[in-house]
Amino acid sequence: MRNYMKGFRMVLLVLLVCIYFTGCRDTRGEVQLVNPTTFVFSGNANIAQWDPQNESRGNTTMLMMLMYDFLIRPSVCLTYMEPMLAESWVFSDDGLELTFNLRRGVYFHNGEEFDSASVVTTFQRFLDNPTLNRAPMWSLLESVRAVDKYTAVLRFSEPWGAVLATATEIPMLPPRRYAEMGADMFLWDATRRPVGTGPWIPDVWLPGGDAEFVRNDNYWGWGNNMSTFERIIYRPLPEDTSRVAGIQTGDLSMVNVLPAEMGDLLDRVPGISVLRIPTNAIIHLGFRTCEADGNYRVFNDIRARQAVMHAIDQQGINDAIAGGAGASNWSVPPGVIGHDSARAFEWEYNPALARELLSQTNYAGQRMVFMVPMGVFARATEVAQAIEAMLTAVGFNVDMQIMENAAFQVQRAAADYDLYIQRYGFPAGDPDNAITMRWLYDVHMSGYVNEELNNLIRASKIETNPVRREQILKDTFYVQWNTLAPHAALFVQINTAAHLNGISGLRVRFDDVIDYSRVTFIPPR
Repeated sequence: MRNYMKGFRMVLLVLLVCIYFTGCRDTRGEVQLVNPTTFVFSGNANIAQWDPQNESRGNTTMLMMLMYDFLIRPSVCLTYMEPMLAESWVFSDDGLELTFNLRRGVYFHNGEEFDSASVVTTFQRFLDNPTLNRAPMWSLLESVRAVDKYTAVLRFSEPWGAVLATATEIPMLPPRRYAEMGADMFLWDATRRPVGTGPWIPDVWLPGGDAEFVRNDNYWGWGNNMSTFERIIYRPLPEDTSRVAGIQTGDLSMVNVLPAEMGDLLDRVPGISVLRIPTNAIIHLGFRTCEADGNYRVFNDIRARQAVMHAIDQQGINDAIAGGAGASNWSVPPGVIGHDSARAFEWEYNPALARELLSQTNYAGQRMVFMVPMGVFARATEVAQAIEAMLTAVGFNVDMQIMENAAFQVQRAAADYDLYIQRYGFPAGDPDNAITMRWLYDVHMSGYVNEELNNLIRASKIETNPVRREQILKDTFYVQWNTLAPHAALFVQINTAAHLNGISGLRVRFDDVIDYSRVTFIPPR
C-alpha cells in the first residue's frame, strides 16, 4: 500500500504541475523587476562549453533551447510529441526508417535557410564522431539522407522504440557554417558565436560568468506572442543564498534549484511566486566495481552495494535535508516507462544488517573515494555529508571529495573513484537515453558488466510495440534494482524554483526541464 500511495502521489503532483503551468495566475506584490526588458535567471552551475551534441547536463540543455530548435518536442506532461522544425513524421512499415517533413521559411541566425541539409549535417555528425557525448544514444542510426529540400530520412540498423524521445534533445545545426568551421562553430568568444534557428541569439559570454542572449525578432515561432523581454541573461550562482538574495531585490527574475527551506522563506515575500516542481529526476549513487584490467574494487561484491543501501536512511535524508518527493523504490520513478509498482520496494534502512553484509565481503578498510559534485542538485553537499556519516558508521573508510562539477566530470571519466552521487532525469519520460549511455555503454566507467541486464536493454531498444517494450523495461529495472549496479537510486527530486510575479510563458516539464525560450512579462494587475 505504501508503494502504491507513493506512486499515486507522484501522479497527482504531475497532474497538478501540468494544470499550474497551463493555467493563469493573477498575483501582485512588492518586489519588482529592476529592468523589465531583461530576464535574468540563475542556476547553481557554470557552463563549460556550448557543443550541444557533446553535452548532456540539464542546465546546458535548457540554455540550448534558447539558441536552437529541435525537430520535435515533448508536451509539458510528456504524454505526446509536438511538431517544431518537423511538421510531421512517419515510420516505415518495418520500423527501420523515420521520415521527417520539414517546416519551410525557417532561417538560422546567420541567414542560412533551414532544410533537409541541416538534418543530414546534424545526424551525420554522430556517425562521423562516435566519441561525442550523445553519440552512444544514436548507436542504431545507420544513415541519414535528404529526399528533397524539405524531406529527410533517418535509417536504423534495427527498429528503435525510443527514437522520438531521443530526438527531442538534438538541436538542428547550420550545414554551411559547420562545413566551414567544424566543431569551432560552437566556440563563443569575441568573434564567434554558436548559430541556431532559435528565438534568442547568443551575444556575450565569459567562461564562469553570465551568458547573454538578445531576442531574435525574426524568429519563425513567435506568432503574435513575441517575448516582451529584449535580452535574456543566465547567471550562474553556486551559493543558494546569493540566488535567494538576488530575487528578493528584483535583480534576478527567476532562480532555480533551491533548497526546500529557502522556498518556504520566499513564500513569505510579496511579489515572488514559488514553484515546487515534481520531476522524474533521481538522485543516485554510482559504483565503481572493477578496474580496466579486471581487478576488483570494493563494490564488485553485491553485498558491499547492499550494505551501502541498508546503511543509508533514504527517507530521512529526503525529509530532513533534500526536500524531495520521497525515497526511491525502483530504478525509475512513477511516470517513467518501466516503473513497476507491483514489484517496487524500498531498501530497508538497517545499519546492523549493513555491518553484517560488509563483514561478509573481503573489504578490509581500504580508503573509499566518494565524489560529490557541487551545484548539481539542491543541498548536494549536505546530502553527501549525511551519507558519509552513515557509511562510516557501518565500517566504510570514506574519503569524501567535494569538487566543482567540471572537475567531477574529469575525475569520473578517469575512473578515479569508488562511489559518487549525482542526478539525472529521463527526457520525455523515456529511460532509453539513461540506460543506453550509463549502463549499456558504461560512459561513467563503472567497470560493471551484467549481460542479462545488457541483453534486456538491447531488447527494449528494438521493440516498437509500446506494451511489449514497457514490459521489457520493467524486467530490465527488476534486474538492476536487485543488483544495485552500476547505479542505485536514492530519492526522487523536486525542483524548488521561484520567479517574480508577472513572469509567464515558461514551459516546465516533468523531466526536470524548464524551457525559458518563450518567457515574457505581464505586469501584475
